Amino acid sequence: MIPISDLQEVNVSEIVESLTGIIIAPIILPIAAAIKQPVVKTAIKEGITLSERCKEAVAEVVEVCENIATEINAELIHEKQEEFNSRTFETYLKSSKSEVATDLINVLSDLNADVGQISQGVVDLRLLVPTGLAALAIYQLINQGLELEKIPWYIFAWYAFEVFTKFNNTGDLQLSNSQTK
Repeated sequence: MIPISDLQEVNVSEIVESLTGIIIAPIILPIAAAIKQPVVKTAIKEGITLSERCKEAVAEVVEVCENIATEINAELIHEKQEEFNSRTFETYLKSSKSEVATDLINVLSDLNADVGQISQGVVDLRLLVPTGLAALAIYQLINQGLELEKIPWYIFAWYAFEVFTKFNNTGDLQLSNSQTK
């Protein structure tokens, strides 16, 4: 059985012509022998010419349809890109952040406010996230040592430090760093 992926390589018109030749050959050959050969030759030539013209016409129709489909596809892509660009440009003009980023920031801000309210202002996400990453670093270091096959402990330690400094950067640190230079 032919795999489905190979069906595109099969030429259907050749199969039809072959089957037609196999089925009609036993009928045509005795008739061709009985009738004069020049008439049969002429009929066969005309049949072949007609078949070639039909193939050319079908190929032209297929080519025209493919060209139209390509043009329509290009127009649709251009329209969608124009629509996306106009929406994106308007969004960035308003807030310089995408809608998804703004929504994510709002969700995290709400979560941070809830954590602060539950803990009565003792902790917030700016403290809990780096502390959690630091705990993962220590856990990784204790359980697996300095194995490099998995995420090593120092990556978690670096993330803990980096997140802590990013979350708690209020601008005061930048002023003191610029004054020391």
